Amino acid sequence: METILRNEQFDNGVRLEFVEGSNRYFGDYHRLRIEVRCRVALTAALFPDAVDPEGETHRVRGLLGEELKWSRSLERMGVATADLAAVRAELMDAFAASTFAYLRAPQFPTRLLAAELEKRKQARRPFRVVK
Repeated sequence: METILRNEQFDNGVRLEFVEGSNRYFGDYHRLRIEVRCRVALTAALFPDAVDPEGETHRVRGLLGEELKWSRSLERMGVATADLAAVRAELMDAFAASTFAYLRAPQFPTRLLAAELEKRKQARRPFRVVK
């Protein structure tokens, strides 16, 4: 069973979840692991320049699903049981300080969408013609 440590919802539609994934690996020492999951619903608002935003949304949902997903792992090895809460908070706060400004930016959802579509385009073309 997953334990969600923290949720964030930004004005640009980005939702974040901090999910616990730690385990004890030796004696009193733990591998502290937090998975940061980012989700952005695919809506017509992501296609402001499209002639038919609803049609474009439907087409992209067929490729990527109902939402965009992105994740990162935050890890720290050798954390004593007594320090788990403090180190967990430190990892989440450091991530927030370094990344939230970027994730809150109004253009982040469209940039994430463009990156995911580019990945799909590259995946379909495993061989490139070099001129």
